[in-house]
Amino acid sequence: MLNLTNFINLRKNPVVRSVGIYTFSNFFAKGVSFLLLVVFTNPHYILPSENGLLSLFSNSMLFLMPFLSMGIIHSTSTDYFKLDKKEFPSFFTTGFVMPTTIMLVSIITLFLFRKPLQEAYGFPYMFCWLIPVITFLTFCNEQLLGLARNNNEPMTYLKANVFKTITEFSLSFILVVFFFWRWEGRIAGILVSYALVGAVAFYYFTKRGYLSGKIKKEYIIEELIYAVPVIAMQASIFAMNASDKFFLSNFTTDKNETVGIYSVGCIFASTILLFSSALNQYVFPKIYLLLASVETDYRSIRKLFLFHITAMASGTLLIILLIPLLYHTFINAKYHPALKYNYLLCVGYFLWTVNYFFYSYLLYYKKKKKLLLLSICCIIISLTCNYFFIKQWTDIGAAVSVFTCYLLVLILTLLFTKEYWRNFLFKPK
Repeated sequence: MLNLTNFINLRKNPVVRSVGIYTFSNFFAKGVSFLLLVVFTNPHYILPSENGLLSLFSNSMLFLMPFLSMGIIHSTSTDYFKLDKKEFPSFFTTGFVMPTTIMLVSIITLFLFRKPLQEAYGFPYMFCWLIPVITFLTFCNEQLLGLARNNNEPMTYLKANVFKTITEFSLSFILVVFFFWRWEGRIAGILVSYALVGAVAFYYFTKRGYLSGKIKKEYIIEELIYAVPVIAMQASIFAMNASDKFFLSNFTTDKNETVGIYSVGCIFASTILLFSSALNQYVFPKIYLLLASVETDYRSIRKLFLFHITAMASGTLLIILLIPLLYHTFINAKYHPALKYNYLLCVGYFLWTVNYFFYSYLLYYKKKKKLLLLSICCIIISLTCNYFFIKQWTDIGAAVSVFTCYLLVLILTLLFTKEYWRNFLFKPK
């Protein structure tokens, strides 16, 4: 009876409730995508090579995102706590000038290079406008989710994510299964869902008064200066998370079929990143609030770290054990070769979740030089590992590269942030 009482009290705990909502929100999207993998990995509807093309499409948006957002999402998360309520709307309004400009420039650039991209990766010409537009809508969605998190509105976060997920996958399912649009139906579902969420986001921004500010030159200059290290950081994340697909496409000659098989393996392993992202929705604002205090409570930061790493280690182990069962139960046999190396992807992604916890210090204090240097090192490590391992062993080499890269990056990050983690691990006050 005591255990039941404790469980009920635990459910009422605001911390557990918030983390639970963020986790459910992210896992709802992933859960629906997993269910539809049964359909989207069925060669009758979408071929492995077409899934490879879809993977390159989504990873192209990952590549463009840091250049389009230019660190504004990170600045919004931290400056929300630094600026007063009258000044924040001007910062937020100014923050839409640069992404809009980059979106237009990207459309022109991709159009000019449309033929080389089509020859190298099989990109259809409509990707020239689809990639920049959906990337911009993704930026709007991230701003919405970030502000909902900062305003301590987990239900708003949940509703936005659930609405986007249901719209995207239901429309994709209808277009792929009933209208046989194949990979085009999948992309159409993504475009429509993000467009609708973008409309919801602008309604939320307007209702809250975040778009009522003035466009200020000083904020543009400040963000351009801050953008260099953040773009480098996001580019390093792209290099570590997504560049392996492009290397794999380049070193194989099966029209992206190997990329499609490998990408589905990455989708399963990326559940770890999804869980980490859900935890960070709760953990990072708490860290920023602690760091903003007159006297930093390092003991509380240590508790957050131990909570984070324990949850991630448990989740990673569970996912490694479940993946073979899920593959053999739901996924077409053409994709089963990924089981040989999926555990390496899982462990590699776990190392990244531990690593990213230490970025909270670099992002909050805007350690520009350290972010820039660390990011450049990460890019070099990632590209070197991808080139060497993928050229030698293709898809298995890509998994080995993920593990090796994240291990080296974690060691490097610990060196760059030692003054931070020494305080909360060994000298908490």
